[in-house]
Amino acid sequence: MAQIAANPDAYEGRCVAVDATRRGSSLFESVDGVYLQPTDSQDPATSGLTIGLDNISRHDHESFRSVSIVGRVQDCETIRNCLYSSAGENEVVMITGYCHYFDGPYLWVEKMRSRRGQPFLRRMGSDARSDYGDLVPAPDAWPYRSRVAKLASEFLQALQTNDRNKLADIHFRNVGLEWEDDEAAMLRFLLKDRRSPFGTIRTATTPPQQIILVERSRLEEPQFVEDYAATVCFCREKDCTGRWPIATFDADNVPTRPYACTRVEPYFSRKEWVPHFTTHIGKGGLVEPDSPP
Repeated sequence: MAQIAANPDAYEGRCVAVDATRRGSSLFESVDGVYLQPTDSQDPATSGLTIGLDNISRHDHESFRSVSIVGRVQDCETIRNCLYSSAGENEVVMITGYCHYFDGPYLWVEKMRSRRGQPFLRRMGSDARSDYGDLVPAPDAWPYRSRVAKLASEFLQALQTNDRNKLADIHFRNVGLEWEDDEAAMLRFLLKDRRSPFGTIRTATTPPQQIILVERSRLEEPQFVEDYAATVCFCREKDCTGRWPIATFDADNVPTRPYACTRVEPYFSRKEWVPHFTTHIGKGGLVEPDSPP
């Protein structure tokens, strides 16, 4: 598969058989392909270890599965050009599927079956480098550090005092989201679910170790003046040093993680920016290693 990613022109239009690991509409050569950042953010294949998938079911998009695939190598730019050139006068067309979101090569899947394979293990701090993962600890000089710390404290207090209204407000209501089913599921996950990693945080008798993480790209190129988007994680154990997530997809709140995370960012609502929380309900992700690095 790495050969296709490295030289897609040589394989375009050809039928190939590939053994790799799938998650959603992405196919990975190895776990490094999950973490390695592409040189072109719109073309995942520029990491050299991943390509896209199309003509597949959209179900089970969070789990990593070892698969064998037979499919045809196609290129998003070629497909778009064919689509646009076939459009009639004054006809507006839009491509769907993988190429609606990304550029570069992908497999149009004809056959896919599960196979046995080694699980992908979550990478941790010892593997972090500038092009590996997308989260880094917020620098001491980061201008929004104290603001995010205060917001994290409010989240933690609401969690530990079972303040349903506060949690519902900061996740949904303060930005006008009337999503009753999602709100109920979130409150259940945070306050009732015995398998939720937040259970340990909720009942802790001492303040948990915590960390503020920011996306590396936001530090390099700030988006706007109030760009305080951050991921805040709380340790479920005595010490999570070297075990914090190094990528946003690992702040997933899978029950096996040694931490639990939430995300806070500015949200424009009712003509003003307000802090808005998103807490992922963990359902699938990379396998947690048996021991820390």
